Amino acid sequence: MKYFKTPEFLFEVLGEKQSLLEVGCTLVFALVGSWVIYLVAGVELDNWKSMLAFLVIADVLAGCIANFSYGTNEYYSQRPKNRLIFIAIHVHILAVAWLLSEPLDSAMIIWGFTIVSAFIVNALKGTRIQCFIAANLMCYGILLLIYLPLSNWFLMVSAFFLIKVLFSFSVDHFGKQAER
Repeated sequence: MKYFKTPEFLFEVLGEKQSLLEVGCTLVFALVGSWVIYLVAGVELDNWKSMLAFLVIADVLAGCIANFSYGTNEYYSQRPKNRLIFIAIHVHILAVAWLLSEPLDSAMIIWGFTIVSAFIVNALKGTRIQCFIAANLMCYGILLLIYLPLSNWFLMVSAFFLIKVLFSFSVDHFGKQAER
């Protein structure tokens, strides 16, 4: 696969190098996924809150795919402090809940579970068990999402947020696995 140098202002999103296939897949999923969620939500984009919410939703969906790419994974694999900061600043689900008047208590539970789980998974970098623990925690997270009283569209966004932060971003998908 042919890679190109990513513009510096996109390093935190796409890494230092990226392929057209990975960028294309990321953009298509962000657009199609946001459109489907928009249809399910039945929200009008007639005010700044709803427009901003759907930009945040598109970011969640784009990151869900981009974080699996070689370029993004490699960028954060070489910058462990940046990975911790990136996990910590993921308040997207709280912002979407506030912007579109979804229950903040449920959003806090989702956010808390996701962030704590992501830090646990990130701490396992370099171990063979990292991916397994991430998958295990993601499955518990899915159970949690099903249990919470969420609207269909917010359940969809929450599931992609969980995947993005906990599995897609926190796992070093291409790193050398230690013998621990």
